Amino acid sequence: MNAYLQNLNKIFKYSYVEAKTIIVISDASIKNNFSTSISYVCSSQNILAKTIHHAVNVTSTEAELFAIRYGIN
Repeated sequence: MNAYLQNLNKIFKYSYVEAKTIIVISDASIKNNFSTSISYVCSSQNILAKTIHHAVNVTSTEAELFAIRYGIN
């Protein structure tokens, strides 16, 4: 986990130096059959886009199939 965070920090620092680099940050969670997905698209220090999606009555199996379908880990 520590090595993963160090690599992520290197990528993030590189994006500040290189203005043409775009970073996409996403996260998702499921609690009490309520799903939330958040994505950010950043360039340098600017957030270019932010999306938030909510879904109700989602089971963990459905979320897992969705993640497999779209290649999200």
